[in-house]
Amino acid sequence: MANDVQLSVERIGGLGGFGLPGSHLKSRGQISASELSAEDMRKLEAYFEGKLPTNTAFNVADGFKYRITKKVGNDLKTIELPEALTPSAISGCVKDTLE
Repeated sequence: MANDVQLSVERIGGLGGFGLPGSHLKSRGQISASELSAEDMRKLEAYFEGKLPTNTAFNVADGFKYRITKKVGNDLKTIELPEALTPSAISGCVKDTLE
């Protein structure tokens, strides 16, 4: 993943239903790939290639997920990660708003 790639991040789910249809609570942010460690970039690129762990322990009832979108050329690629797999730099960029 190129360092100048911008990632749009949305936290969804949880007990409050952040970002789900009908929810007025939104958690969104943006971060440049250059702000991630080399290890986080490597993991994230693998996730975008579909190489997600099959361990279901990462899927927690009422847990948060992070919807991460990157622009590749004219295309957008989006993945959803459980909170346990989301790098802290990414989860830390979101801000809560009431809409």
